[in-house]
Amino acid sequence: MTDTTDTDNRDRLGSQLWGALKNALTDEDPIAQARRAKLQGGKAPVAATGPAPEPSVQAPMSPMAVALLEQVLSKATAYTALTEKLAPLESIISDERMRYQAAYALIKGSRSVEQVVQSIDMQHMQALEAEVGRFAAQLREKERVEIGTRSSECQTLSANIDAATRQTARLREELDARIQQIEATVARDRERLAQVSQEIDARRQELTGVKQQFDAAAATVQDSLSRAKATVVRHLA
Repeated sequence: MTDTTDTDNRDRLGSQLWGALKNALTDEDPIAQARRAKLQGGKAPVAATGPAPEPSVQAPMSPMAVALLEQVLSKATAYTALTEKLAPLESIISDERMRYQAAYALIKGSRSVEQVVQSIDMQHMQALEAEVGRFAAQLREKERVEIGTRSSECQTLSANIDAATRQTARLREELDARIQQIEATVARDRERLAQVSQEIDARRQELTGVKQQFDAAAATVQDSLSRAKATVVRHLA
Protein backbone atom coordinates (compact mmCIF):
# COMPACT_ATOMS: atom_id res chain seq x y z
CA MET A 1 0.00 0.00 0.00
CA THR A 2 2.87 2.39 0.86
CA ASP A 3 4.77 1.60 -2.33
CA THR A 4 1.65 2.29 -4.40
CA THR A 5 1.08 5.60 -2.61
CA ASP A 6 4.71 6.65 -3.07
CA THR A 7 4.53 5.74 -6.75
CA ASP A 8 1.33 7.74 -7.17
CA ASN A 9 2.90 10.74 -5.41
CA ARG A 10 5.95 10.57 -7.66
CA ASP A 11 3.73 10.24 -10.73
CA ARG A 12 1.69 13.29 -9.72
CA LEU A 13 4.84 15.27 -8.91
CA GLY A 14 6.40 14.22 -12.20
CA SER A 15 3.27 15.29 -14.07
CA GLN A 16 3.32 18.68 -12.34
CA LEU A 17 6.99 19.21 -13.12
CA TRP A 18 6.41 18.03 -16.68
CA GLY A 19 3.59 20.51 -17.17
CA ALA A 20 5.55 23.41 -15.68
CA LEU A 21 8.73 22.72 -17.61
CA LYS A 22 6.88 21.97 -20.83
CA ASN A 23 5.09 25.32 -20.65
CA ALA A 24 8.34 27.11 -19.84
CA LEU A 25 10.60 25.36 -22.34
CA THR A 26 8.57 24.38 -25.39
CA ASP A 27 7.44 27.91 -26.22
CA GLU A 28 9.54 29.91 -28.62
CA ASP A 29 12.85 30.78 -26.92
CA PRO A 30 14.21 34.38 -26.78
CA ILE A 31 16.75 33.73 -29.55
CA ALA A 32 14.02 32.62 -31.94
CA GLN A 33 11.94 35.63 -30.91
CA ALA A 34 14.86 37.96 -31.67
CA ARG A 35 15.38 36.37 -35.07
CA ARG A 36 11.69 36.70 -35.94
CA ALA A 37 11.67 40.34 -34.81
CA LYS A 38 14.66 41.04 -37.06
CA LEU A 39 12.88 39.50 -40.04
CA GLN A 40 9.84 41.66 -39.28
CA GLY A 41 11.90 44.83 -39.47
CA GLY A 42 12.89 45.10 -35.85
CA LYS A 43 9.33 45.14 -34.61
CA ALA A 44 8.77 43.09 -31.57
CA PRO A 45 5.67 40.91 -31.55
CA VAL A 46 2.69 42.43 -29.84
CA ALA A 47 2.12 40.82 -26.49
CA ALA A 48 -1.31 39.53 -25.67
CA THR A 49 -3.31 41.84 -23.49
CA GLY A 50 -4.32 40.76 -20.05
CA PRO A 51 -2.84 40.64 -16.57
CA ALA A 52 0.62 39.15 -16.37
CA PRO A 53 0.86 36.05 -14.19
CA GLU A 54 2.36 36.70 -10.78
CA PRO A 55 5.71 34.94 -10.31
CA SER A 56 5.73 32.32 -7.61
CA VAL A 57 7.91 33.22 -4.64
CA GLN A 58 9.77 30.37 -2.96
CA ALA A 59 10.49 30.65 0.73
CA PRO A 60 14.19 30.78 1.66
CA MET A 61 15.67 27.32 2.18
CA SER A 62 17.17 26.35 5.49
CA PRO A 63 20.89 25.45 5.63
CA MET A 64 19.93 21.79 6.00
CA ALA A 65 17.67 21.96 2.96
CA VAL A 66 20.43 23.66 0.95
CA ALA A 67 22.91 20.93 1.89
CA LEU A 68 20.37 18.20 1.11
CA LEU A 69 19.54 19.74 -2.27
CA GLU A 70 23.23 19.97 -3.11
CA GLN A 71 23.64 16.29 -2.28
CA VAL A 72 20.57 15.29 -4.29
CA LEU A 73 21.80 17.28 -7.31
CA SER A 74 25.40 16.07 -7.04
CA LYS A 75 24.98 13.59 -9.91
CA ALA A 76 25.14 15.06 -13.43
CA THR A 77 21.79 14.73 -15.22
CA ALA A 78 19.76 16.53 -17.85
CA TYR A 79 18.28 18.68 -15.10
CA THR A 80 21.67 19.66 -13.65
CA ALA A 81 22.78 20.54 -17.18
CA LEU A 82 19.84 22.95 -17.29
CA THR A 83 20.63 24.41 -13.85
CA GLU A 84 24.25 24.96 -14.84
CA LYS A 85 23.03 27.15 -17.69
CA LEU A 86 20.44 28.86 -15.48
CA ALA A 87 22.90 30.04 -12.83
CA PRO A 88 24.82 32.56 -15.00
CA LEU A 89 21.52 33.97 -16.30
CA GLU A 90 20.18 34.88 -12.85
CA SER A 91 21.73 38.35 -12.97
CA ILE A 92 21.02 38.87 -16.68
CA ILE A 93 17.41 37.79 -17.23
CA SER A 94 15.01 38.68 -14.43
CA ASP A 95 11.96 37.00 -15.95
CA GLU A 96 11.95 33.38 -14.82
CA ARG A 97 10.17 32.02 -17.89
CA MET A 98 12.54 33.72 -20.30
CA ARG A 99 15.50 32.63 -18.19
CA TYR A 100 14.42 28.98 -18.36
CA GLN A 101 13.82 29.23 -22.11
CA ALA A 102 17.23 30.83 -22.67
CA ALA A 103 18.98 28.18 -20.56
CA TYR A 104 17.17 25.36 -22.32
CA ALA A 105 18.06 26.83 -25.70
CA LEU A 106 21.71 26.15 -24.80
CA ILE A 107 21.16 22.43 -24.09
CA LYS A 108 18.19 21.44 -26.23
CA GLY A 109 20.51 20.05 -28.88
CA SER A 110 21.45 17.22 -26.50
CA ARG A 111 18.62 17.25 -23.96
CA SER A 112 14.87 17.11 -24.45
CA VAL A 113 12.28 18.49 -22.06
CA GLU A 114 11.17 14.92 -21.39
CA GLN A 115 14.72 14.00 -20.38
CA VAL A 116 14.94 17.00 -18.04
CA VAL A 117 11.66 16.09 -16.34
CA GLN A 118 12.50 12.39 -16.19
CA SER A 119 15.89 13.14 -14.64
CA ILE A 120 14.10 14.98 -11.83
CA ASP A 121 11.56 12.22 -11.34
CA MET A 122 13.72 9.15 -11.89
CA GLN A 123 17.13 10.26 -10.63
CA HIS A 124 16.92 13.20 -8.26
CA MET A 125 13.69 12.08 -6.58
CA GLN A 126 15.23 8.64 -6.07
CA ALA A 127 18.40 10.27 -4.76
CA LEU A 128 16.25 12.21 -2.30
CA GLU A 129 14.51 9.01 -1.19
CA ALA A 130 17.91 7.39 -0.70
CA GLU A 131 19.07 10.35 1.41
CA VAL A 132 15.87 10.21 3.45
CA GLY A 133 16.43 6.50 4.09
CA ARG A 134 20.09 7.05 4.95
CA PHE A 135 19.22 9.88 7.32
CA ALA A 136 16.56 7.73 8.99
CA ALA A 137 19.11 4.94 9.50
CA GLN A 138 21.65 7.38 10.94
CA LEU A 139 18.98 8.85 13.20
CA ARG A 140 18.03 5.39 14.47
CA GLU A 141 21.69 4.62 15.14
CA LYS A 142 22.18 7.89 17.02
CA GLU A 143 19.03 7.20 18.98
CA ARG A 144 20.31 3.72 19.82
CA VAL A 145 23.74 4.97 20.87
CA GLU A 146 22.94 8.27 22.55
CA ILE A 147 19.38 7.89 23.80
CA GLY A 148 19.88 4.18 24.49
CA THR A 149 22.91 4.91 26.67
CA ARG A 150 21.04 7.58 28.58
CA SER A 151 18.04 5.28 28.92
CA SER A 152 20.30 2.65 30.47
CA GLU A 153 21.68 5.29 32.81
CA CYS A 154 18.13 6.33 33.73
CA GLN A 155 17.25 2.71 34.50
CA THR A 156 20.39 2.35 36.63
CA LEU A 157 19.66 5.58 38.50
CA SER A 158 16.04 4.56 39.07
CA ALA A 159 17.17 1.18 40.41
CA ASN A 160 19.70 2.90 42.71
CA ILE A 161 17.04 5.31 43.96
CA ASP A 162 14.62 2.46 44.65
CA ALA A 163 17.31 0.50 46.49
CA ALA A 164 18.30 3.56 48.53
CA THR A 165 14.64 4.22 49.36
CA ARG A 166 14.17 0.65 50.56
CA GLN A 167 17.40 0.83 52.56
CA THR A 168 16.30 4.11 54.15
CA ALA A 169 12.95 2.59 55.10
CA ARG A 170 14.67 -0.47 56.55
CA LEU A 171 17.16 1.64 58.52
CA ARG A 172 14.31 3.83 59.76
CA GLU A 173 12.45 0.75 61.00
CA GLU A 174 15.60 -0.58 62.66
CA LEU A 175 16.27 2.82 64.22
CA ASP A 176 12.70 3.08 65.49
CA ALA A 177 12.98 -0.39 67.01
CA ARG A 178 16.32 0.50 68.61
CA ILE A 179 14.88 3.74 69.97
CA GLN A 180 11.98 1.80 71.48
CA GLN A 181 14.46 -0.59 73.11
CA ILE A 182 16.48 2.30 74.52
CA GLU A 183 13.35 4.03 75.78
CA ALA A 184 12.20 0.79 77.45
CA THR A 185 15.62 0.44 79.08
CA VAL A 186 15.49 4.04 80.27
CA ALA A 187 12.02 3.46 81.72
CA ARG A 188 13.23 0.37 83.61
CA ASP A 189 16.30 2.24 84.84
CA ARG A 190 14.16 5.12 86.06
CA GLU A 191 11.91 2.72 87.91
CA ARG A 192 14.93 1.01 89.45
CA LEU A 193 16.45 4.40 90.32
CA ALA A 194 13.32 5.38 92.20
CA GLN A 195 13.33 2.04 94.01
CA VAL A 196 17.02 2.27 94.93
CA SER A 197 16.57 5.86 96.07
CA GLN A 198 13.78 4.75 98.38
CA GLU A 199 15.95 1.92 99.71
CA ILE A 200 18.79 4.36 100.32
CA ASP A 201 16.53 6.71 102.24
CA ALA A 202 15.16 3.83 104.31
CA ARG A 203 18.63 2.46 105.02
CA ARG A 204 19.91 5.91 105.90
CA GLN A 205 17.07 6.36 108.37
CA GLU A 206 17.77 2.90 109.79
CA LEU A 207 21.46 3.64 110.21
CA THR A 208 20.66 6.99 111.75
CA GLY A 209 18.48 5.22 114.34
CA VAL A 210 21.22 2.66 115.06
CA LYS A 211 23.76 5.45 115.49
CA GLN A 212 21.48 7.25 117.86
CA GLN A 213 21.07 4.06 119.87
CA PHE A 214 24.84 3.48 119.87
CA ASP A 215 25.54 7.05 120.89
CA ALA A 216 23.07 6.70 123.74
CA ALA A 217 24.65 3.40 124.80
CA ALA A 218 28.14 4.89 124.60
CA ALA A 219 27.04 7.84 126.73
CA THR A 220 25.54 5.45 129.25
CA VAL A 221 28.71 3.33 129.40
CA GLN A 222 30.86 6.46 129.68
CA ASP A 223 28.74 7.67 132.56
CA SER A 224 28.94 4.24 134.22
CA LEU A 225 32.72 4.17 133.88
CA SER A 226 32.99 7.67 135.26
CA ARG A 227 31.00 6.66 138.35
CA ALA A 228 33.06 3.49 138.72
CA LYS A 229 36.24 5.50 138.64
CA ALA A 230 34.91 7.89 141.20
CA THR A 231 33.91 4.98 143.44
CA VAL A 232 37.35 3.36 143.19
CA VAL A 233 39.10 6.59 143.99
CA ARG A 234 36.79 7.31 146.84
CA HIS A 235 37.14 3.95 148.47
CA LEU A 236 40.68 2.97 147.69
CA ALA A 237 42.75 6.08 147.29
